[in-house]
Amino acid sequence: MQIVDADLSPQVRNLRTNDLKHIREFRQAALFCHGMSLRIGHQVLFSPVESSDYDFVATWEIADVRHFAPVQLKELVPDHLNASATVQALVDGLSKYSGDDLVVAVFLNRDGRFSLEDLMLPALRIAELWFLFSTTPNQQIWQLVGDVLGVPEASSFSYPV
Repeated sequence: MQIVDADLSPQVRNLRTNDLKHIREFRQAALFCHGMSLRIGHQVLFSPVESSDYDFVATWEIADVRHFAPVQLKELVPDHLNASATVQALVDGLSKYSGDDLVVAVFLNRDGRFSLEDLMLPALRIAELWFLFSTTPNQQIWQLVGDVLGVPEASSFSYPV
């Protein structure tokens, strides 16, 4: 509650400074892993181990088998930061990534409508492509859509939990 009432700049409040970038990415990784946990019925954890092609590693266990997946985070930033950015341009830019196990999670941080039908997928050399976005102004209800490269499904979850 102290943070809500604090006199903070919009950049700090929205984690938009270079010093706060890692916290913003931790939050996005946590939201993605929480949504995936609910989706697959097993706890998905993450480690913020960064490499040139991924931002964190997700891990989960099913039937005593530990699974790992490197995850590259991408973000469609709010309009006020870059009004010309589009989901299509972001997806087109994924062509530079490759990896049989690389998962890309796209955080849609913008008001508006999102439709897979409007998206033209280029040839991608990644394992999975997911989209994550809030469906309510207070960011309590989230939608996880994917795997877009396979048979995409949407699932909703609440946050904070």
